[in-house]
Amino acid sequence: MSNTIKVIINFFIFVMVAGFIVYIIKSVNKDKTTFVETDTVNTFISYYSKVNTIELEDTIEAFAVLNKDIFVLHNDNILKYNSKGIKELSFKTKPEVRDIHLYDNKIFVLYSKMIEVYSLKGDSVFGWNACSDLSDYCAFTIVENFVFVTDASNKNICQYTTDGNFVQFINSPHDFITPSHAFDITHKNDTIYCVNPGRHLIESYTLKGRFIASFGGPGTEAGFFAGCCNPAYISFNSKGDLYTSEKGSPRICRYKNGKFQEVVLNPRLLGGGYHAYEIKNIDNTLWVANHNKIDVYRRKEN
Repeated sequence: MSNTIKVIINFFIFVMVAGFIVYIIKSVNKDKTTFVETDTVNTFISYYSKVNTIELEDTIEAFAVLNKDIFVLHNDNILKYNSKGIKELSFKTKPEVRDIHLYDNKIFVLYSKMIEVYSLKGDSVFGWNACSDLSDYCAFTIVENFVFVTDASNKNICQYTTDGNFVQFINSPHDFITPSHAFDITHKNDTIYCVNPGRHLIESYTLKGRFIASFGGPGTEAGFFAGCCNPAYISFNSKGDLYTSEKGSPRICRYKNGKFQEVVLNPRLLGGGYHAYEIKNIDNTLWVANHNKIDVYRRKEN
């Protein structure tokens, strides 16, 4: 047999063996994908049931609720809806709106470099500028006549009084890592809680800015946070349980005293996508916002 024929035969044998190996690898990976999808997504059972869905006219960028009235930030506007989703009020805001809170019968609106206060009818009452020209504010919470604002640019928390007087900067002992605007903050009683998104932590502070503790950490399993900038949103219920909302593979989880308790809603039940769903706990119900609707959930009775 000539050398040319031997080379051709060996070549075909090599191609056949390589093709068989590729087929085996693809089959194994396909089986793995199917197992994960079936086991963790399709068979997931939530202990929370949807009790209401409120469809609004506009996309929700941030929202707050007062006596079942819903105040929504959308495209540099504040829109007020009733519990049936009917718009009752709309007024213009400044550009670069980031967050909204209702406190002392007033509407506090956070911008990238300032805070403005409105009446419930939409009249501007007063406001103040950020204490740094380089500030890039993300989220805020209000408690005991103090306003605590997260700043992605300066990587700190800025504390003001509710009449706009600067109090102090609060820095993390771990250093805040803030690759994006997913820098949420909330409170429970007189304790401040904020995310440290780049480190996948949730940190707590006193009203005087003293660091208390942190929990979380990087990881793909429930109880930890993966990807960039997680968790994206945090919110407490009246029982003191903390709920987290994550992006990438969106899910909502519940923690108690810093300990993971359960996955509340997984990507399939939330509706998929990559963005985090904004969450609020109001009257022992979980409000979950996405696009132009808010789904309201309540934990099922055991």
